[in-house]
Amino acid sequence: MGFIPIIILVSTFLIGIGVSSYYGLTKENILVAFLVSNGISLILGGLSHIIFPSIVAQNIGWTTSRHFQYEIGIANIILGILCLNTIYFRDYSILASVISTSIWGWGNAIGHIISWKKDGNTKSGNIGWVLYLDIFMPIISIILYCIYKFT
Repeated sequence: MGFIPIIILVSTFLIGIGVSSYYGLTKENILVAFLVSNGISLILGGLSHIIFPSIVAQNIGWTTSRHFQYEIGIANIILGILCLNTIYFRDYSILASVISTSIWGWGNAIGHIISWKKDGNTKSGNIGWVLYLDIFMPIISIILYCIYKFT
């Protein structure tokens, strides 16, 4: 699995910026491109939990639990679809996406840190790239939202 989620996130963001530049490289379009790329990443991550629960669990350092990972996958997919809605339903979906993905990301980050400190879980899917994404994606979306809304 390695860096596939980061590659997907960066490539979809670059595609989003390319499409946005066609329609006008505005603050709003940059924010929407970021949220859509985050949404695609969330959907693919959710599908990974559902379709490949053993591989994902092993990467995170979990015991495989198909039912639990199905629920995690569905939550990821719901948030991803909410982010994709920013394409058509701008204002309300943008704010909802920023708030919900921030709560989800930071909540996951806290869980990863607890797993690391309490259980010694140093798997890359626990404290590697996923931890950084869970911390920094909300920060970036909040900054982009503030630039869009307040400048």
